[in-house]
Amino acid sequence: MARHALWVEDLLGFLLMRLDETGFEYLVAHEPRAMRAPYIETAGGRAEQRARSSTGCATCSQLPPEWLYYAAEEWPCQAVRSLALPFAGDPEYREAWRPEYARLASGKFIHHDDQG
Repeated sequence: MARHALWVEDLLGFLLMRLDETGFEYLVAHEPRAMRAPYIETAGGRAEQRARSSTGCATCSQLPPEWLYYAAEEWPCQAVRSLALPFAGDPEYREAWRPEYARLASGKFIHHDDQG
């Protein structure tokens, strides 16, 4: 059984109490899965391909083999976070669950402000 940060457990609990059958099926399609994603590490003039483990989305992390680690979405992905948006007026909703706060497996935000 996957272990997640407490805020992720809170998001899941929030969604499971509010989603209809269609929303639940969509959530299941975006279930978390362990994944190993390759990346290139350079040191001393050498480049080595390595792999890092993370928890990704079973749907959003279906990447071509030539894509590198930074391209994979960390779970909960934007799609799962979007399921909570219709309930943004609920007093138990948390702004940190918004899709724009989704991250790549590298830890970087998927959406970021390049304007400083």
